Amino acid sequence: MQKVEVLEAFIAHFKTALAQSVESAKVAHEAATHEESRAEDRHDTFAIESSYLAHGQAKRASELVLALQEFERYLANQAPVNTAKPGTLILLEEEGDEKPSWTFLAQNGGGTMIQVQGKKVLLVTLRSPMGEALEGLSVGDSFEVETKSELRAYSILNLC
Repeated sequence: MQKVEVLEAFIAHFKTALAQSVESAKVAHEAATHEESRAEDRHDTFAIESSYLAHGQAKRASELVLALQEFERYLANQAPVNTAKPGTLILLEEEGDEKPSWTFLAQNGGGTMIQVQGKKVLLVTLRSPMGEALEGLSVGDSFEVETKSELRAYSILNLC
């Protein structure tokens, strides 16, 4: 798997999500400010609810802009990687799982999953338990991450 393909796939994903979020925010804003949305009595909360929705969509759009800008920087500035840090594509092996998995470490966009060449790539941030555990590790290093139900052990097979 090529890192450039992964970066381009994340960028395409963020662009699509951003366009959808901007459109949703616009629709919610129009619903909140339309004259027919004025409350007819104190129990009519449609305009208020639409306003909250518009605010949430605008916030999501701003988060997507940050992720998009970050990934465009990664695409423009690729350098060899010796340790896991933001901008690193990582091949992990989970103890007890024979099939390695791909993870991308970044500052923004955590939880996003894409497919490249039929393989899933999960985006984790430094704010996540997985991201915290990965930062600074090298090929051959092992680490553990505690989930709600268990302790999972991983080994780093490759860094790009």
